[in-house]
Amino acid sequence: MVLLLTDAFLLLTQVMLWVAVIWLAWFLLRTVLNKEVLGWLVIFLIAAILLLSFVQGGIDEPGSILEVLWGLISFPLSPFGFGLILLLVLLSGIGGNLSKTNRRIIMAGLILLALSSTPLVSYFLAHELETEAIAQVERTLTAIPALPSGAQRVIVLLGRGTTRLQLSPRSGSRPTDSPNRGNDTPPAFPLPWPRRRPITETQFQILSQLPVQLTEQGDRILYTAQLYREEAQRDPLIVVSAGRRPDRRWKDGDVREEISEARDIQKMLTQPPFGIPANNILLDHDNGNIHRSAEEVETLLRDAGINYGNQIMLVTSALNMNRSAWIFKQVFDGEEPSQESCIISRPTDFYTIPTPEQLKNVLQGRDLIEREFRIVDLLPTAEAFYISSKALQEYLGALYHFLRGWIRPIPDLGACPIILPGDSTQDFRPPPGDTLPSPQRW
Repeated sequence: MVLLLTDAFLLLTQVMLWVAVIWLAWFLLRTVLNKEVLGWLVIFLIAAILLLSFVQGGIDEPGSILEVLWGLISFPLSPFGFGLILLLVLLSGIGGNLSKTNRRIIMAGLILLALSSTPLVSYFLAHELETEAIAQVERTLTAIPALPSGAQRVIVLLGRGTTRLQLSPRSGSRPTDSPNRGNDTPPAFPLPWPRRRPITETQFQILSQLPVQLTEQGDRILYTAQLYREEAQRDPLIVVSAGRRPDRRWKDGDVREEISEARDIQKMLTQPPFGIPANNILLDHDNGNIHRSAEEVETLLRDAGINYGNQIMLVTSALNMNRSAWIFKQVFDGEEPSQESCIISRPTDFYTIPTPEQLKNVLQGRDLIEREFRIVDLLPTAEAFYISSKALQEYLGALYHFLRGWIRPIPDLGACPIILPGDSTQDFRPPPGDTLPSPQRW
C-alpha cells in the first residue's frame, strides 16, 4: 500500500513539473521574448548549426542532429516550402476580402497539399497498396501450377516509364562544320535564358555510349531478368510492353518499332550482365494503358502461336500490381472454366516495408528491419508529394476500371486453377545465391 502511494505521489509530481515547465515556456514566449529577440535567436541557431557543420562533418551526415536541424531550418528555403509559406502569407493578407466559405476552401486546399506532401501520409497511402500486392504474391509463392507439356513460362514486363530518354549513336552523317552553324535560324521568340553551350563530338560520343538509363521504376527490368534466370528450366519467354515515349519528338523517317521504349529495354536485357537471347524477348510497341497492354500481349502471344499454358507471370510496380493483375486476368480468361487463366503476380519497386506488427510472426531481434521515425518526416517534401500523387492516381485508376467492369472491388484474385491428382507442382525455389524481391527503397 505504501509503495502504491509513493508511485502515485511521484507520478503527480512529474505531472506538476511538466505543467510548470510548459507554463514557464509559454510565459517567456508571450511576455519576455518579443519578435526581435526571436529573430535574433533564429539567426544565432542558424549560425551555430553552420559553425558546427564545419567542425563535426557537415549538415548532411546521415542520422546526425545537424541533419535534422538543418532539415527544419532549410524547409522554408526549398521551392516547396517557400511556395507553401507564400500561399499562407497571401491567404492572411487577403483574408479580410474573402468570404468565410472561400477562406475555408483555400485553407482546406493548403491543408490537403501539406498532408499529401508529408512522408508519414504518403507512406501510409503507398503501404496500403503494396500490402495488397504482397497478398497477391502469397497464393503462388510456395507452389506454382505445373505448366502443361510443351508450354513456356511467359513473363510479361509492363515497362512503360522504366527508362529515360537519352541520346543514341549516330545513324546518319555528321552535320557539316560551319562557324555560324547553330545561329543561322533565329528563335521564333526571344529566349529568357542565354544560349546553351554546344555539345562537342567527344561529349556526344560519351552521351551516346551510356548504358540504358533507368528511372525509379527501373527495378521492374532488373527483377524481370532475375525471374528469367529463376525460370530457366521452363523455357521462359519475356514479353516487354512499352510504347513510344510521349516526351520524344517525332521525326521524319522514324519507325515506331525502332524508337519505342520496349526496344531500349530489349537492348538492356540482351547485353551483359543479363545476356538474354533476343529471340526469347517479344516486344509490344503499343502506347496504351494497362488494359490495352493486356489485350496487345494476348494478341501477340496468340499470333505468335506461343503456348503459355494459361499462365502469365506479371511484373510491375507494387503500387499498381493489384489492378494490373485483375485486368490481365479479365483479358486472358477464356469463356470456358477450363480456360481460366492464372496470373502470377510478381511486384517490385516498393516504397515501403511491412510494419513490425506485420512481421512479428516471421522476424525478431536483429532480423527485424524497421524504419526509423525522424522529425523531418513531419515536414512536407516533393518526394512525398510524388508518392502520394502516384498512390491517389492508382486509387482513381482502380475506381475507373471498376466502373468499366474490368476489375472487382476485392483485393484477392483467388487461387490459380486447382491441380488435379497426378499432376505435379513445381516448388518456387530461387536458385542458390538469389533471393526473393523485398521492399528496398523509402
